[in-house]
Amino acid sequence: MTETIYTTGERHPQSTKPMRKGRPLTKGKYATHAELEEVVLDRHNLGYGCRRISRIVGVSDTTVANIIKRWKEKRDGTKDN
Repeated sequence: MTETIYTTGERHPQSTKPMRKGRPLTKGKYATHAELEEVVLDRHNLGYGCRRISRIVGVSDTTVANIIKRWKEKRDGTKDN
C-alpha cells in the first residue's frame, strides 16, 4: 500500500485577505483617471492623434489608445476582436 502526502479533504485557501485585481489605472498629470479620460476624449474629438495626446497628458501612447478604444466600444455597444 502506498501512502500519499496529499489529503483528500478540502483545500486550504491561499489567502484570506481581500485582494485587489492588478495595478491601479494611471491618471497621468490629473487627479483621477476619469479626469484623464475626459481630457483624452476631448482632444480626440478635436482631431488630435494618439501620439500627440499622449505627449500632452503625460501618459503612454498605448494608454491613450486603450482609453479611446474603450470609449468607442461603449458608444457602439460592441467589442472588436
